[in-house]
Order: sequence, then structure tokens, then C-alpha cells
Amino acid sequence: MSLSILMVGNSLTAANAMPTILASLLDAQVVAITRGGARLAEFSNPLTKTGSRVLQALDGDGTQAGHGCFDYVIAQDMSHLPATNPSAHERAVAKICELARDHNAMPVLYGTWGYREDSAKLKKLGMSAAQMGQLMHEGSLRAAAAHGAIFVDMAKAVAQMEDASWFYAADGVHPSPAGSQFVAQTIADALNR
Repeated sequence: MSLSILMVGNSLTAANAMPTILASLLDAQVVAITRGGARLAEFSNPLTKTGSRVLQALDGDGTQAGHGCFDYVIAQDMSHLPATNPSAHERAVAKICELARDHNAMPVLYGTWGYREDSAKLKKLGMSAAQMGQLMHEGSLRAAAAHGAIFVDMAKAVAQMEDASWFYAADGVHPSPAGSQFVAQTIADALNR
């Protein structure tokens, strides 16, 4: 029986149909629930539209087998939250990990990367790409370790690239098609360990 994965996140997950790429790499069923600009906290809150959709999928909404139907819940937070508000990020990770485990799924934290050095959004944050990348790494690593999630550390992976320009789309925040392929491969490698 192939793997069944629920992915929750925003446009950094949805970009370039990354969940479909991941499904192909793992020969898995991947259900993606995304909303552009969403914070992870929305996905574990049943009072939000996205949270309600997540709970419905985890409980079985007619297309799924029901309680315990996913092997993994892969969660991605707002693109800068681990760097700018690590305590809010950790609270959100704690809730999504609890929700995943309550439904017999292993939680996976898909930690995102720092913005490209010349991006307008990075300038707004008032930090360098290296600073943001390090803060993203530290905030997500701490949250994943505290709540027993498998950690996919894209901040570190991108920071270690000699030239990461190919990874980014024109806005310096989202991944390019090659970047999404790299993210999917990195997640697949983490799940195959």
C-alpha cells in the first residue's frame, strides 16, 4: 500500500504544483490544503475555513478512508514567521503535531528558507538573507525538536548553496519550478530515511 500524505501550507507549498511532484517522487497519494498567505495556526484551528478542511480530511470526508488514513501530515508555516515570531511559530507547530498524532499520522515540519538577498520583502524585514536563513533554521529546528516532528530544513539547504539564484522565482521569495522540484526531492529524501 502506498503512502498517504496530507500537506498543509501556503503558496510556498502550492507553487509549481509541488505536492504533485512529491506524490510522483514517493509514488504516494498527496492531498494538499493550501491558502496563499496562510499561517500554520489556521490549519489546526477548526473555526477557520482552512482548519475545517484539514479536520474534514483527517476525519475522512468521503474521499478518504477516515481516522488514521494519512501516514504523514506535512506542515508549512508563513514564510517568515519562524524568524520574526518564533514563539507563535512553535505554538502553531505544537498544535499541528498534536492534531496529526491524534489522527495516527507522523508530523513533518517543512521549514522554509530565507528570502533572496535582493528581494523587496527581505528589505522590509530589515535583515540580510544570511540572518533570515539562520533565524528560519533555528526557529523551525527548535519547534520541530520540541514537538517530535520530522524536520525538513530548507533554510539550511538553501543557505548552503554556492549559488541559490536558480532556486528562487522572480520575487525572491517563492521557489522557481526547479526550486519546487528541489523542495519535493528534499522532503522525499527525509521521508525515505
